[in-house]
Amino acid sequence: MSQFWKSEQIFFNGDDYFESLSQDINRATNFISIEMYIFNDDALGKKIATQLIMAKERGVKIQIIVDGIGSYSFFNRLYDFFIKKGIQIKIFNPLPFYHPYFGKISFLKKMYVLGARLWKINRRNHRKIITIDHHIMYTGSFNITAEHTSLHSEHPWMDLGIRVDGDHVKFAVLNFKKVWNIRDYFKFKRQNKQNLILNWRQTPLRLNQTIFMKRFFYKNFIQRVQKAQKRIWLMTPYFIPKRRLIRALGKAAQRGVDVRIIISQKTDVKFFKWLQYFYYDYLLKKGAKVYQYTDSVLHAKNYIIDDFMTIGSTNLNHRSFIHDLEVDMEIQEAINKEKIVEHFQKSSVTQKEITLDGLKQRPLLDRFLSRIFFLIKYWS
Repeated sequence: MSQFWKSEQIFFNGDDYFESLSQDINRATNFISIEMYIFNDDALGKKIATQLIMAKERGVKIQIIVDGIGSYSFFNRLYDFFIKKGIQIKIFNPLPFYHPYFGKISFLKKMYVLGARLWKINRRNHRKIITIDHHIMYTGSFNITAEHTSLHSEHPWMDLGIRVDGDHVKFAVLNFKKVWNIRDYFKFKRQNKQNLILNWRQTPLRLNQTIFMKRFFYKNFIQRVQKAQKRIWLMTPYFIPKRRLIRALGKAAQRGVDVRIIISQKTDVKFFKWLQYFYYDYLLKKGAKVYQYTDSVLHAKNYIIDDFMTIGSTNLNHRSFIHDLEVDMEIQEAINKEKIVEHFQKSSVTQKEITLDGLKQRPLLDRFLSRIFFLIKYWS
């Protein structure tokens, strides 16, 4: 059993994940926090919203942070719906022209808001974290959107999630408070000082709150790749890493490490189908194996380096390592590690393998577009 959690449960599909989440929301008695990149006004979003309203009516305090771009559709109906019911909402880095009183503020104020928003428009909150009563937490790659469930399709997006139970969830609540309000952060920190692990290097919850933390976790990931002895298995929908990581993966494959990468053939970001091909030729020549997931849209972010395993929101691209707020959970229990390894193995052997011959047969236009879109990798 982990020193951090009383229990740790892995979910391999959205139906099971959101069914468990719904049950915990319905049992909540004190506090619910939601930090979400996408909270959609669709069948699943409406279902979760209704359950949150019922929890609010029972006296549960609810605070929600949604991203200003990822949850753009949230503002159409759900924002007013929650506000009218007394649920607190904050928008992380809203779009430049979004302001609750935009039509009433002065021209100079409008220009100030526009300039400030444009300056930091590329910084997003890509996390998916839900805490309940300070001891239950859900995280992974599931947004609150029906694409992850059978409500949307017979073949929903492939994602991974985790539910943990234990006092260490307060560390996640503490970091939520830092994004929510700095005064709430210090208040919560004082109230729970005796029960909190405050050193973020000692926790399996990997959060990149600051530039220093972003650099630390990126270097930590590189070092693990460089020291890998047995396997490096990466499952990610958006594979546009920095050259340093590509070189480390190539060297690992050359020295005999089993390097496998699963990416998505189908994608919700259209230009990625050209952009992510750029590094494959180099990696394949070094001995790595690359697979395209074809059953549906692959949205999971699962990284296995020897016995170190994480699931979360971090993609292997510039956005996740440089710009966005992300979260990843280091898996603790041996039985869950076995399940994740088995899941990765099944995913790789049943999907389409990319080969050097296959790359050579790609149309000239596709290869040209790969190089063009590679120029904007920093923004991807």
